[in-house]
Amino acid sequence: MVKAPATGATPAVADNGCGLALLIGMTLLVVLAVGKCSSHDGSNLSSQNLEVEQNLTAAVAAQSPPPVEQLNAASVTRGIAHLRLAERAEGLSGAMIYSQNCYDVLGRHFTWAKLDTCGAFDMMAVAGLPQADALGLEKEVGYFESETAAGRYLAAAKGAGEDADEADVRLSQLQARISRAVPTAKPAAPAPLDEDIGPEEGNGSTQGEPPDDAGLNEAAAPAPDASSPV
Repeated sequence: MVKAPATGATPAVADNGCGLALLIGMTLLVVLAVGKCSSHDGSNLSSQNLEVEQNLTAAVAAQSPPPVEQLNAASVTRGIAHLRLAERAEGLSGAMIYSQNCYDVLGRHFTWAKLDTCGAFDMMAVAGLPQADALGLEKEVGYFESETAAGRYLAAAKGAGEDADEADVRLSQLQARISRAVPTAKPAAPAPLDEDIGPEEGNGSTQGEPPDDAGLNEAAAPAPDASSPV
């Protein structure tokens, strides 16, 4: 007698297929959700930066600011010095607080000299960001991102009446001064070609060496008087 083929295996295959499809679907949903959140966060940050720039431009323009002045070199130097002091005292977080306060002052009492101090402070922070200890300081890093920092400076300059093209030139001049102020690593001194650079052993040669009593007969220079001006 011929038995009918078993039919129990077919539902199992179907169940496995449905489970796999469900797993793939859930994975895609998670990936899409993460991507949407990341995109949403980036959009929020851009919107916040744009809002800050617009508010700064409006606050400066409402003051009837003074006529446009050239980039103030002394103010740039001051901003660089203030950045070094702030970072030495409180790190990148302290630098962000100083910058926020600096632009807050501009929004209430604008001067071109103050603008250049704030801008130099920010641009110096931007230049030092790659070497900064920024672990856990994502907010500070975002605040001193190059385009974000430049946007604040340009927004205030344009709010004070400077033409957009002239404001870009002003920013370029500021960045050029900052690049000259950033310390550069000195190249290491080359190693001597021959480690044995002294006289050959046993020949007693002292050619090129000063005599043992060199300088003993010379009078020592008197020490400077501490009370005299340097």
